[in-house]
Amino acid sequence: MEGQSPTPEKRGWSNWGLVLFLALGVYALLLILLNDDKVDVSFVFFTAEISLLVLIVLCLGIGFVAGFLADRLRERRKAR
Repeated sequence: MEGQSPTPEKRGWSNWGLVLFLALGVYALLLILLNDDKVDVSFVFFTAEISLLVLIVLCLGIGFVAGFLADRLRERRKAR
């Protein structure tokens, strides 16, 4: 019995996981294809023309870093 593959009842979420993975892949592909416009962005001291997708990823990255740093600051204040 050890060499047999698990039955579908024992695998549980594997089919749903595959569907979710494929749906996220299609969503990511659509996000890339639909956000290829060029936009002008003013960075205080200079202006650049970049892809809208790059701008979205840049804003997500800045938000992630700001949230991470705010969480660390809150933990440090809590420890005092």
